[in-house]
Amino acid sequence: MASSVLSKTTEDSILIMPTPRYDEEKDETRHAAADEECCEDMADNQGWNLKQVDPLPNEVLSVDCVFEGYCEFPPSRIDLTQGDVTKEDDKDA
Repeated sequence: MASSVLSKTTEDSILIMPTPRYDEEKDETRHAAADEECCEDMADNQGWNLKQVDPLPNEVLSVDCVFEGYCEFPPSRIDLTQGDVTKEDDKDA
């Protein structure tokens, strides 16, 4: 299993994400997901070959989807060049 890195903490839990996402030696990419069905959906939607699904010690992202080759999501279509689109304007706060 890949080594892990702390990615987020909450009062009740610690989310652990696998690293590295792409393993050159094995020529495989890992993406965490909620369940095996999400891995299958990810493979279908992106055209990736799902090799296996590994359990993770996490309640939210409970599995690690392992795909053949280098698999990354396409860039977001959201234009963030004008600043943080999720941040409220000062006048609205």
